[in-house]
Amino acid sequence: MRKIKVYAASTGKTFGAQPENYGDNLMAALLPALFNLQPEFVGQDRAELISTGSVIDSYHRRHPKGVKLIKRRPWRTLHVWGSGFMSSTGRPDWPQTLAFHAVRGPLSAEKLGQPGLATGDPALLLPRIWPKPATTGRAVAIVPHFTANRHFRAKYASSLPRHWKIVDLLDDPQKITRAIAESDMVISNSLHGLIVADAYGIPSVRIEGDSRIKGDGFKYRDYEAFRGASWDVLKFEDVLARSVDLIPADARQPDAIRMTSLLGSFPF
Repeated sequence: MRKIKVYAASTGKTFGAQPENYGDNLMAALLPALFNLQPEFVGQDRAELISTGSVIDSYHRRHPKGVKLIKRRPWRTLHVWGSGFMSSTGRPDWPQTLAFHAVRGPLSAEKLGQPGLATGDPALLLPRIWPKPATTGRAVAIVPHFTANRHFRAKYASSLPRHWKIVDLLDDPQKITRAIAESDMVISNSLHGLIVADAYGIPSVRIEGDSRIKGDGFKYRDYEAFRGASWDVLKFEDVLARSVDLIPADARQPDAIRMTSLLGSFPF
């Protein structure tokens, strides 16, 4: 299996040295299963691919003054497939020359001045490698952003209905995916919790985040522009009260045409 150098955001200094955030970790599963490629996770200036995650402006966030001349690597190409911007002020500054093949949503494409790019988050392709379980439970999957999981559990775990389950985004990716795919409803302030709910046709509710979640909300707006519908952002306490008007009526599963376009845009 051919290796490919991939940059993904890490929860620590080195990717894979500790449990990783679910969305940023998905290429470890998607690349071998869909493209027969083995990811080798490397530092930013060595990467040849960025994909799942809000990482187009990742280098700019670490180096807001721009790429130093001594750091530039214009003879290398960094391919972008399905990534998005974290914030509206982020810039696509990298040492390598960037080649854009697909981005998460149309707002990222517009920000790049390339409105014709294919769009879609690669996490939407998960049902192609991990099919939806034939039988599903009656569980409600609560998916807090990984930075808020411990705080969320401490505050709410003892007061949840019996069939409401908190999903830990630092757990095994396949286990997380199954917990979402077999649920009746997803409640999340993690973008990938919401995206994967769409992938499997599960209705979802977006709840408020806090200051631990980076960005200015651009990544949510970008994906909402792709899915064609916005979430009302609700307080978890209101959702927990289970008022009828808070329950979503349907899901937004992407159509096969857009998923085929996303797959076909893969550069390797």
